[in-house]
Amino acid sequence: MKSLCLLLLLVSSILSAHDHARGGRAVEFPNIPGYVTLKCDFHQHSVFSDGEVWPTIRVQEAQKDGLDAIAVTEHIEYQPHKNDIPHPDRNRSFEIVKNAAKNSPLIVINGSEITRRMPPGHANAIFLTDANALLGPDSIGVFREAKKQGAFTFWNHPNWLGQSSTGIATLTDVHKLLLREKLLDGIEVVNDDTYSDEALQIALDHDLAIMGSSDIHGLIDWQYGVPDGGHRPVTLVFAKERSAESMKEALFAKRTAVWFNNTLIGREEFVAPLVRQSLTVASAEYQAKK
Repeated sequence: MKSLCLLLLLVSSILSAHDHARGGRAVEFPNIPGYVTLKCDFHQHSVFSDGEVWPTIRVQEAQKDGLDAIAVTEHIEYQPHKNDIPHPDRNRSFEIVKNAAKNSPLIVINGSEITRRMPPGHANAIFLTDANALLGPDSIGVFREAKKQGAFTFWNHPNWLGQSSTGIATLTDVHKLLLREKLLDGIEVVNDDTYSDEALQIALDHDLAIMGSSDIHGLIDWQYGVPDGGHRPVTLVFAKERSAESMKEALFAKRTAVWFNNTLIGREEFVAPLVRQSLTVASAEYQAKK
């Protein structure tokens, strides 16, 4: 695969991906020359769509994991808890999360999951100004509305068996239309516990940001075995500074990589310097053959 660096590293001994001073849980990566490395999860759910926890739990989990930014992206159209938690305002979950994080450095981004039949399937729009405006019958129109709001939109779990009988990420004519109109900016190569080679190739072939997300519905600790040393997948964003505006610029510029199952996935231009900044040679010596 062109412009690809895919590395498997033993994080406990090579990459400083965990801050052991905070119990061996927090995700830590060094900055790379010219950029700040931000750890992000832009695909999560709460009871305000089909998740199983109150939105504030997502803030607490992110703080424990040492994340820089999150988006709790409730399904716009799919509302299985609406009889118990009716909420006509689709921005409500974001408001609760934003308020819960107001006294912390965690950056909270407004986002929603566009939930349509295949094609185009599911996609996340983040950096929205009003999630309610995405409600509507037109499957393409909702992407145009997201772009009108300046949102960054990425294709979710393109290999999901629920919408792909083969489990292989494949561009349909509808996705090609979205690409032509520049309505798709990224693609999940990792979703939950799955990785897709085909999604990665689509990202490389069509200049899309490489994304990885937890898509968590339950608890991070249970889903990823955090007490046993596991970790959620995250998108690493290489931004010029630690701010929402700089993060957004970096996403549109495709300065991303994914950390999944102790594996770094991304373009060589970003993964290679990250690895160099992570490695330290304590000593080296030459031993001649006898």
